Amino acid sequence: MKTLNKILIAMTAVALMVTTSCLDDSMVDIEVENFAGSPYIADFNELPNSAGYIKRSFQGTTDPSVTYSANFRVNLSSPWQLDEDLQVTVRLDEQAVQEYIANVDPEFQVLSASKHNFSETTVTIPAGEREVEFSVDFSPAGLSADDKYMIAFSIVSTSNPDVLISGNYGTQYVQIGVTNIFHGSYTLDAYWLYGGATDYSFLCSTDDLAFGTVSSRTIITSYTYPGWGYNYLITVDMDNPQTIEGHEGAMKFTVTVEGREDACEQHDDYNGEVWNYCYQDENGKYHFKLCQTYTSGSGPHFSANWYHQN
Repeated sequence: MKTLNKILIAMTAVALMVTTSCLDDSMVDIEVENFAGSPYIADFNELPNSAGYIKRSFQGTTDPSVTYSANFRVNLSSPWQLDEDLQVTVRLDEQAVQEYIANVDPEFQVLSASKHNFSETTVTIPAGEREVEFSVDFSPAGLSADDKYMIAFSIVSTSNPDVLISGNYGTQYVQIGVTNIFHGSYTLDAYWLYGGATDYSFLCSTDDLAFGTVSSRTIITSYTYPGWGYNYLITVDMDNPQTIEGHEGAMKFTVTVEGREDACEQHDDYNGEVWNYCYQDENGKYHFKLCQTYTSGSGPHFSANWYHQN
């Protein structure tokens, strides 16, 4: 069956994967009604998202000598372990990626062979065990956080003819991403007025707040009070560095609450200070100075926050 059909099957079967879906494998014309009578199947058992792929992200870099290693897991789905070692051969599958791009998501690009060291490997699941990992080295230099890259691995053979290759999960699709330069853990020194009056800063300050990558210049992080479940979207103007409050190379940014943009007001000047900019210190760490008001049904909520990269 074509790779596209495998993708579509995998996307609709994700919710069942952790139970018996990888054993009820229509690709090999097997219908399992009793788990104890099910066959031995080799597969990838890391749960993909609803689009059918998993993710691996690395710190963006311009240094071609920098590499990062990522592990991937091969699994034996069966009622019992084997009493002998099982060799499983995994091969790079660029055709699977090309079909995914053509039929599922044209925004992806095939990850260049120059950005990884994998072509094929044979791994061994020891007797009495179910899993084994293999490692791939990635070289992210030059990759952009604005682009989407994909690589795929397919199980092509096993040493035991009674062990079948899963039709649903015999190919592992992987999105390879790079983070932007602001990505990482930050300490938040918060000032938050709930409803414009009550100082709830003590609820907000933390020494480990994640800044995540949306694009090369946009960050997502929790709203000042994480308990609300909202997120800030911070987009940095990287094209116009300037000196702000003595910080050379500082960059202004815009900030909104995701999905609540119409209820936000940004304050670039507050209490005689400049706000909503970031800068990099002499140790390479970034600092963000944020000031804005988000208005909900309970009133205006004012934030004046410092974020310091850990």
